[in-house]
Amino acid sequence: MTKSPRGRDGRRSHLRLVPDPGEPHGPTAGVDVDTTPSVAVLETLLETLSLDLAAVPAALHPVIAEASVARSASMLADQLWPAGRPDEIGEVERFFWADAARVLAERRDLESFVLLTSLARTVGPAGRLPLQRAHISRLRTQDEVPEWVTRIAGFRLTSAIVSEDITGDGLSVVLDYDDEQHPHTVVVFIDNNLGAIVKDVFVGPPVDRVLEAYQRGGRVTIRTVRPSTAAGIILQALGETRDYDDPPVSEDFEFFTGLLVNRLTQLPERPIRPPVRPLLSPRQRDQLVEEFLESTPALPDDAADIVRLWIDHAVDHTVGGPLRVSAVLVELFLAHWLPRKVLADSTYFDAVPVVVKAWLRFAGDRTQLPLDAIDEAVDAVDVWQPALEAAAMTDPVGSKPGERVFLDDTTNDLEDAYRALAGLGSPPQPDLRGLDNSQAATLSVLAPHAWLMAGETLGTAYAPDAFDIAERLVRDAPDLLAKARLSTWPRAIVWLLAHRHRLVGPGETLTPYALATDLSSSPATLRKTAKLLTDTLILPL
Repeated sequence: MTKSPRGRDGRRSHLRLVPDPGEPHGPTAGVDVDTTPSVAVLETLLETLSLDLAAVPAALHPVIAEASVARSASMLADQLWPAGRPDEIGEVERFFWADAARVLAERRDLESFVLLTSLARTVGPAGRLPLQRAHISRLRTQDEVPEWVTRIAGFRLTSAIVSEDITGDGLSVVLDYDDEQHPHTVVVFIDNNLGAIVKDVFVGPPVDRVLEAYQRGGRVTIRTVRPSTAAGIILQALGETRDYDDPPVSEDFEFFTGLLVNRLTQLPERPIRPPVRPLLSPRQRDQLVEEFLESTPALPDDAADIVRLWIDHAVDHTVGGPLRVSAVLVELFLAHWLPRKVLADSTYFDAVPVVVKAWLRFAGDRTQLPLDAIDEAVDAVDVWQPALEAAAMTDPVGSKPGERVFLDDTTNDLEDAYRALAGLGSPPQPDLRGLDNSQAATLSVLAPHAWLMAGETLGTAYAPDAFDIAERLVRDAPDLLAKARLSTWPRAIVWLLAHRHRLVGPGETLTPYALATDLSSSPATLRKTAKLLTDTLILPL
């Protein structure tokens, strides 16, 4: 298993359990050389465990030992018995753990005893019995066992709380583990804006300090739940996470998920599945739109269409319902979903900020949300408005200004528009360090648009250059942006690249008029805007 042979600090990565062929692994001192497959794997597990323990304070050793070995055991399952009939899988698993138990039982060093203790308390039923027997055997003869080793995987869950952001962006499930030496919590963050997936898992301080931090920060609701209820919430969210091909999770999630699952599966009570989220029918969605229009006068003509799109996005792509008021939800809708979902001109998109602000105030009033939370979401509309300006077409897409068309009625993934282009893949992420909120919002929209447009129009080889020019424009010449519509800049960048690389002209497949048509603009506008770029920025040849 080989994401990378080295971790972020230069040491061997947790992700490398089975060593490369040819890597030497000397036997533990005083132990005869063993040639079974378990030996090479156990040596890697020992090295991984030692490095994990060395990276944390001694007080955390019982928790980190449990987490390290639980993660390794889970990854071994993926590597060594990932396929085949259930009986075959079980046979391979039982053979491996029986052999591992035999090898560890014959050793006498403390490091292998720590590994054996951790394995005996975390490995599933297929390997538990031989490992426990080996552990008991060594316990009788092992000299000077540190007290902390006896506490590995022995913590008792005493309570659970759920802390939820008032804007509904996410919730944290906090599992409280009581221990005289090291009371701690396991905190699981569930992101509602990404379909209620588990985005982070980490070990936190004792629960009283966690509660104090939540109360000091404000803007959260806190409730105590039964451990079985907490387990049900977490397990359902983990299921949602596994539905992602590449979920955007933290590094701590990767490390502590094995520990989390191991502890949840050992609870005396069965997890209680959360209630099924109620669906909102088309009629109920239309009714919400009608109530909004009746309560809010003087709205643009497209208000009903825009607010219905907001409701559809909130209900179908996030968790929490259509009346959720959140600055993050504003960003997702304005900067990502709507520009990828709808093709429209500036007349339509100019109406979106006005309608969204009115809807946020309407929804905030209906849910009695604090005014500061409503104001934060409303202010976010101005921050992310450049996303709409960049997406607007120069020419109307319908029979009259203000009309819009859907790009893809079946798209759920925000990146599908990028992935659909053969060989282009996903756009890089711009570096937003040192930029204010407005510049960051502009760059986060402008650079991917230029990248996509260049890749689609000129070919994949030109997408990186378009991305770099867009980034330099925002960073080096932000005042230049006001001299043309934001939506014109990606088109001008593509026009500039096409001419610099001599893709336009006599004998070439592209003519100026054909290229301008592909870019939904006019040659004069593109030529003028591209000249602003060359006059201001020093671009490489």
